[in-house]
Amino acid sequence: MISTKSIYDDKEKIWRGLDAPLLYDLNTSLGSAILEALMKDPNHITQICHPSGKTYTNGEIASLMIRVAQHFQKLNFKHGDIVGICAVNSDFIAPLVFGAWAAGLVINTMDVSFDKDGLRHAFLITKPKILFCDDVIYPVIKEIFEECNLTKTIYTVKGHIEGVPNIKEFLKCVGEEEKFNIPTLPMGGKELAVILYSSGTTGLPKGVCLTHADLLNRMIFKLQPNDRLICFSTLYWLSGIVVVIGVTTAGAIRIISEKAYSPDSFFDIIERYKATVMFTPPSQLAQAISSPRLQETDLSSLRTYLCGGSMVSYSLVVKLKSYAPKLLFINGYGMSEAAGACSYGEMKAENDVGEVSANMQLKVVDDNNLALGPGKHGEVHIRPKFAWHGYYKNPEATAATYDSKGWIHSGDIGYVDESGRVYLLDRKKDILKYNNFHFYPTEIENIISAIPDVVEVCVCGIPDISSGHLPAAAIVKKSNSTLTENDVYDYVASKMAHFKHLRGGVYFLDSLPKTPSGKNIRREVNNICVNKRNQILKKS
Repeated sequence: MISTKSIYDDKEKIWRGLDAPLLYDLNTSLGSAILEALMKDPNHITQICHPSGKTYTNGEIASLMIRVAQHFQKLNFKHGDIVGICAVNSDFIAPLVFGAWAAGLVINTMDVSFDKDGLRHAFLITKPKILFCDDVIYPVIKEIFEECNLTKTIYTVKGHIEGVPNIKEFLKCVGEEEKFNIPTLPMGGKELAVILYSSGTTGLPKGVCLTHADLLNRMIFKLQPNDRLICFSTLYWLSGIVVVIGVTTAGAIRIISEKAYSPDSFFDIIERYKATVMFTPPSQLAQAISSPRLQETDLSSLRTYLCGGSMVSYSLVVKLKSYAPKLLFINGYGMSEAAGACSYGEMKAENDVGEVSANMQLKVVDDNNLALGPGKHGEVHIRPKFAWHGYYKNPEATAATYDSKGWIHSGDIGYVDESGRVYLLDRKKDILKYNNFHFYPTEIENIISAIPDVVEVCVCGIPDISSGHLPAAAIVKKSNSTLTENDVYDYVASKMAHFKHLRGGVYFLDSLPKTPSGKNIRREVNNICVNKRNQILKKS
């Protein structure tokens, strides 16, 4: 990992990460950096596809990347045109994205699990000139684009459909690869590269604008050529974008899976390919920890586990390390708006998200926007080295998040201790009151996660006319578990103050509603709990 250290300015009450040199100068584009990295060792295997086992060398990816770029040029795509992508991690996604960047284009990525309204919302704003998608989502995409009078140029990437053009048209060898030169970007690294839609946990997602410089200079992990990294995230999620750039420029090996995450796939990949680095959200970690295969799988190849995207329960880390004692578990806190991790480090305690990242500044403020010192709880604000470009075509939302002094208002509540370690407590909007006592849903979730038969949990607050909100828990438990609602209630009551007791109830579900990036959608969980509680009250 790249070193972190929080340096505190007592006068300004700001924590600063290390002042590190840029990895790439501001005139470097993603296309040029990636192509240069690929050509350093053309015979090195850079991509392994699961479950087929097919491999691609740097040279093969470079050739495909150039063909894609040249095809865009032949179709008269201009600098800054937007390419829409809604596809899983199949063989040709990387060269498609690399080729688009090499042609000076902007990508707007979505996930195949998005519903029609979410896709319509995003593409109506970005209006891509061309769209690449998988066959499973093609009918929905086609219907949206026809209804909204968007482009009729739609190509399939995986699962081709008769009569529909597919990505192989972009991959044909025309014998002109050696003539290709990556065009110079008018504004260099400050040019827009990606429009990445936020998770949408509280409403319709917003398009986060990220530049070439943002993405090239925000790598937090150092990889070796023999490292094999698996990340199930599609390129809809920032982790997917960061991994495809970071692994390629580092000259390591990326293992991709066209299938969505499952505990079996997780352990199959570790065993079959001897993965050395994992990168997952906490929800995938929780499912892996609860799988019987954890005890059966040889984890000795695994050197580093990177986790981020939402809060991590430390009890899960302790259990994982009991099976892999030498594993380095890195927990990070990041935002799409900041192009990656704002703090990270080896997780040592509950809510610990390490120290401030290099070239990053962090402060904690009260409700009057006054900076607070060590140990004081407040909203975390982040200031990256490069100015953020805001939400795409949404100046109102940008102004509400990004202030005139360059601080991004995260909406997260946390604090920094005397040694400079950052701790996250919860989302500001998620903090609730019971009889005027504040309770943090995440704090209660961390307690419940320690119960052996709990796979996943989401805590919410059921509205109550006299008390404000009643803490309630929706839980996915292990199959064949005998865990009862009373067991969970009593466990929490034995560990926590009275106002954090689960007076709103405990509800066992088969699964929790999630965003495509694996975050629990708390508002939907809350609706489920309210409905279940009302049904119980009607029967009583």
